[in-house]
Amino acid sequence: MNPVLSRILTFALTSVLIYAGIASTLIVVGRPRKPHDPEQGLAFDELYFDTSGLPELESFQARDGGSLLYRHYPAEADKVLVLLHGSGWHSSYLLPLARFISQ
Repeated sequence: MNPVLSRILTFALTSVLIYAGIASTLIVVGRPRKPHDPEQGLAFDELYFDTSGLPELESFQARDGGSLLYRHYPAEADKVLVLLHGSGWHSSYLLPLARFISQ
């Protein structure tokens, strides 16, 4: 057998054995976790902060004609930073971070 092919096969077999050993060990010693309750969802109601001074929503006309809403936090810097929230809630929870950054 070609020595290069022999080294490649040895390396591949060693890698497979290492991965199989790690997977087997994790299966044997791993403890099951409490499953996530999808009924509970995300607990955004536990975010307590003062929302006074929250900028009004403004609208931007996208190229496809859709309307995108945003909030503008004025600052004296000449840089622009865009904060995007996930689809699970809305932009008001970014208020403390946006205030801090805009200062």
